[in-house]
Amino acid sequence: MKRQHSLKPPISLKKGAVFLGDAHYHPGLREELEAFLNGLQAPQLFLMGDIFDLLVGGVRHSLAQNRSLIDLLNRLSLNCEIIYLEGNHDFLLQEIFPHIHVVPLFAQPLVIPSAIGDVALAHGDNFIDGGYRLYRSLLYSRKVIALLDALDVGGWISERIQRYNAAKNLCKKIEDFDKIAKKRVANYKTDIIIEGHYHQRCICDFGAKRYINLASFACGGEYLCFDGEGFTFCKS
Repeated sequence: MKRQHSLKPPISLKKGAVFLGDAHYHPGLREELEAFLNGLQAPQLFLMGDIFDLLVGGVRHSLAQNRSLIDLLNRLSLNCEIIYLEGNHDFLLQEIFPHIHVVPLFAQPLVIPSAIGDVALAHGDNFIDGGYRLYRSLLYSRKVIALLDALDVGGWISERIQRYNAAKNLCKKIEDFDKIAKKRVANYKTDIIIEGHYHQRCICDFGAKRYINLASFACGGEYLCFDGEGFTFCKS
């Protein structure tokens, strides 16, 4: 079993917390998240990765593209505790969000205590070995990112990636997702697991373990709420 990680000092799950994932904010295409955050009243916000369609610390064009939402999150973080689990579309973020608890891929899952037991949180692309893990390791290399930024003259690489991202179907249902969920659960020690990445909006029980996969916020504005006793899907 791989070691699980937690932030220091530890974060405790608060009543009224909101979990939001896979918004895939894309200027000019998917901007609904800004209105939601402007009206948010919650003591704690968990951003579960892929909040942006493309945001990479060190790639200047991606920062310029997303400046409006970056500034909004930084303002919100002054009054709301925000925990941001990096995804595969948004990473190397700590310098961008100085008042937000940023959890990189290789520090996931984040395990936090709550009134109903420990909860493990991850974007959902951890526990994947082989070529994918190598690929993600390369993307966390400052030298690789510096090279990409230097090559991204006029944003031509970033814009090409964004055109590809814009064409994706974010609301696709995965057949027999419960089989994938069961394999995911086997990697965790806690009885409650929350992930994004797959966009499936489901709660699956496997014996004593409960697995929650978030909806893509881009597909109807759904997110997860914690009322102090359990989790429910809510809609903006």
